[in-house]
Amino acid sequence: MPSFSTHLTRLLQGLFTLLLTLFGLLLVTFSLSALSPVDRVLQIVGDHASQSTYDQVRHQLGLDQPLPVQFWHYLVNLAHGDLGIASATGQPVLHDLLAVFPATLELATLALIVGAVLGIVAGVLCARYAGSPWDLAVRTFTLLGNSVPIFWLGLLMLALFYARLQWAPGPGRLDDIYQYTVEPRSGFALIDT
Repeated sequence: MPSFSTHLTRLLQGLFTLLLTLFGLLLVTFSLSALSPVDRVLQIVGDHASQSTYDQVRHQLGLDQPLPVQFWHYLVNLAHGDLGIASATGQPVLHDLLAVFPATLELATLALIVGAVLGIVAGVLCARYAGSPWDLAVRTFTLLGNSVPIFWLGLLMLALFYARLQWAPGPGRLDDIYQYTVEPRSGFALIDT
């Protein structure tokens, strides 16, 4: 039986690996943002702003400092829960995330329920008819579904069922017809209805 020190060592190795992975992810995220050809200051001030306004906003964002200092401020802000300001909306990123969180949670919950029901039914049928063409088809479909990145599969399904066949509604949460028929209270459309 493994000793307590063995468990502690494995736990510490796992924590170290987790922290190293998070640090690497944050470094890559920061680097992609810093090396992006998009000028964040120009997005905020617009094309017709004066050079002094541009320089002032650049200084306020800390973009006039060296990259290691900017990365340090990025880490400190993340540790304090400050995710920055979204250039698209001009509001705090956390505010924008919380605004769409109910829809995301609702979609994830429904996908989990539908996936579990379909998975259980398909699994029972595959076990019942093991080795049959049905079993082979489900296993092949499952392998393909797990091999394709989910965002790519979503785009392909959107292109097929919305753009090509027009069987499904377009991207978005609700049609304009249904948007104001029920007063939103919780942010969850299924709960509010």
